[in-house]
Amino acid sequence: MDKQTHNLLINVDNLTRGFGDTPELLFDRFKFSLYKWDFTVLMWRSGKGKTTFSKFLTWKLKAPRKSIYYKMSDLASFSDKEIQAYRRELGLIFQDSKLLKSLSVRDNIIYPLKIYWIGEATIEAKYARVRRELDLVNIEDREIARLSWWERQLANMARAIIHDPEFIIADEPTGNLDWENTQKVADILIKFHREWKTILLLTHDIHLLNYIKNSVNINLFKL
Repeated sequence: MDKQTHNLLINVDNLTRGFGDTPELLFDRFKFSLYKWDFTVLMWRSGKGKTTFSKFLTWKLKAPRKSIYYKMSDLASFSDKEIQAYRRELGLIFQDSKLLKSLSVRDNIIYPLKIYWIGEATIEAKYARVRRELDLVNIEDREIARLSWWERQLANMARAIIHDPEFIIADEPTGNLDWENTQKVADILIKFHREWKTILLLTHDIHLLNYIKNSVNINLFKL
């Protein structure tokens, strides 16, 4: 796959970050690159900074200056407007689905489109696509509290792709699931990748990693 600069989405250059008030470093000159159309896995051991790194990438935590770049631009220097534009390019899948319990499955999925002030006809077309692609017919009108963990994650994945993001960040997406449903999540991520989605998976699950490796070529980074 072409690794030219114009396909570079995220570049981490010598990220160094301490751990609280201790001399221990979460990151010590950490380097990482995510290219368009890749399936990249960051394999983390417990306590090695996965949560912090995820927050940097999603701008829940401001990254150190000159350390994390999006398309060669320093994330730390982004204005509020640029941050919002960047976030619209992300599809986020978390261990905790973070669905709004006051809304139905369908309304949760289309919620990002409502925020972006997209027209109703476009919203309906985009929802129809993910409804069909992920087979949501049996859960779309149900309350979040009545969903299984697998059904919540299915809704979460639909919400993550409905706005056609440039890349998907899946942060421990199978942490609450048994092995059967873990494989279902993996199969959907593989499906997204085969449809030319860029995937960044953060996990500590070696079984999930090995399952995915049997189907697609991955780029593996370990911490």
